[in-house]
Amino acid sequence: MNHFFQKELSPVKGIILSMLLALAGFFVFIALGTLINAIVFGGIASGVISGPDTSTPEGLMALRVLQTFQTFGLFMFPALVVAFFSSSSPLQYLGVKCISKHFAIYSIVLMIIFIPGVNLIASLNAQIPLPEWMLEMEQAAARITKQILITDNVGVMGINLFVVAIMPALAEELFFRGLIQKYLIKWTGNAFWGIVVAATIFSAIHMQFQGFIPRLLLGMLFGYLYFWSGSLWAPIVAHLVNNGLAVMVYFLIGRGVIPPQLDTFGNISDMWQAGVFSLAITGLMLWVVWRERVRHPNQSGFAPTSEVP
Repeated sequence: MNHFFQKELSPVKGIILSMLLALAGFFVFIALGTLINAIVFGGIASGVISGPDTSTPEGLMALRVLQTFQTFGLFMFPALVVAFFSSSSPLQYLGVKCISKHFAIYSIVLMIIFIPGVNLIASLNAQIPLPEWMLEMEQAAARITKQILITDNVGVMGINLFVVAIMPALAEELFFRGLIQKYLIKWTGNAFWGIVVAATIFSAIHMQFQGFIPRLLLGMLFGYLYFWSGSLWAPIVAHLVNNGLAVMVYFLIGRGVIPPQLDTFGNISDMWQAGVFSLAITGLMLWVVWRERVRHPNQSGFAPTSEVP
């Protein structure tokens, strides 16, 4: 295949192109999503001018549609375009390779254990003083998130899984780990700084300041899972578990099965000991994998006795 680029992009050019495509994709796919909402839900429910009306079921569904198009345009679209024009094997270029079943299971278990620790760090992050306008943005985003996720309808829960868990896990990992992190590691010549800077951009772009630090740590966790395993499936699986569990928790809250407080389990006001224990076990699990990498530097993930594509 004749590539548009005769050779792989330099890290700087790759990052610039990725960001420009993300910006273009955001506007194009937001416009497309808005158009589809106007056709399906009508101008009032879809909020063509002012945004979807979140006080109605139709408006919330229009917001889910818009969020899906935004996620695709902002993250998946630029990743696929850059990979397609840079390699005859675009998915492999992005790191979508086989992963050992053991490392996939490890990623799932690690993410589940880490969640109370994330809640603890988030509650500490929330203690940092912020300007009033930032707090208002946080509160508005939190209200909309709960409106979208709290439901007792199985069908709506399934849609939420796709919009909030599956789509972001795929799109964001393709963009941040598959592209940006790879370019940054090549540019800096240092895996740690490449992973940290990519995670910082990952956290900042979400524009949720009270959750900046925990999302930064999540980004670093996803980055190291990719770096250690050699497969993008590791962070995708972990990302999916993190978001998917949030969807399931809100669904169970909507059905009255569990109390709303479970969403913050492990924070400073709700079983902080569980958060500390979570961080300790997570650190131990990461240290074990790091030690194995030091002993066997050429080993990609755990021994591939059984692989999933």
